Amino acid sequence: VDLQHLLEDLRDAYTGSLEETILTEIMANALDSGATRIRLGTNAADGTLTIVDDGRGMQRRELARYHDIAASTKRRGEGIGFAGVGIKLGLLVSREVITETRRGATHVATRWHLASRHRAPWKWTPPLGLMTTRGTAVRLTLTNQLSPLLDAGYLEETIRRHFEPLLDPAFDDVLRRHYPRGVAFEVDGRKLTPSGVSGS
Repeated sequence: VDLQHLLEDLRDAYTGSLEETILTEIMANALDSGATRIRLGTNAADGTLTIVDDGRGMQRRELARYHDIAASTKRRGEGIGFAGVGIKLGLLVSREVITETRRGATHVATRWHLASRHRAPWKWTPPLGLMTTRGTAVRLTLTNQLSPLLDAGYLEETIRRHFEPLLDPAFDDVLRRHYPRGVAFEVDGRKLTPSGVSGS
C-alpha cells in the first residue's frame, strides 16, 4: 500500500490547509475523549508542537490500534473527530510523532514516523511525562521550522475559528449536554477567553 498517497488523498478531502486539518482533528478527538482542558505548547528551538488533553486516555491495545491508518475506535455517528485523521495526517509534516496516553494504571507511549511511501513504523517508548493524570498527549516534531503549527497566533486563530462557541458563555446552556464541565483551551500557557476579553 502506498501510505503516503493514501494520506495525501485523505488530506485532499478537506477544504482547509493541511495544518488546519491536523490541528482541528487532533483537538476534536480530544473533545470526543471527554477532555475539559486542552493545552497546546510550541517550542521553536526544537520544532515541536505538543497538545495535551485530560480526556479518557487509551488502553495499551487502543494505542496500538491507533497506528493503523484505517482504524478508529469510534462508532458511526459518535463524536466530531474523524478516525484519528489529525494524527495520521501529522505524519506528512513531521519527522516524528510521539503519543503518550494514560488511563488508570496504564501509562504508555509510542514513536511513529513515515519512513517511506510504503512504511510508517512505530514502536513503544518510555513515556516522557507529558501529563500527570489521565489523558493523551501528542508531540509533533515538524519537518518545517517555519510551519504555522509553531506559531501561537495561528493556533489561537484556528481554535477560535472552529471552537469559539466553547469559549463563549452565551453558548453554555446549549453545550452543557455535551460538555457539562466546559472546556478550557491554553496556547503556550495562556488561557483563551471569549473574543474581546483579555486572557490571564
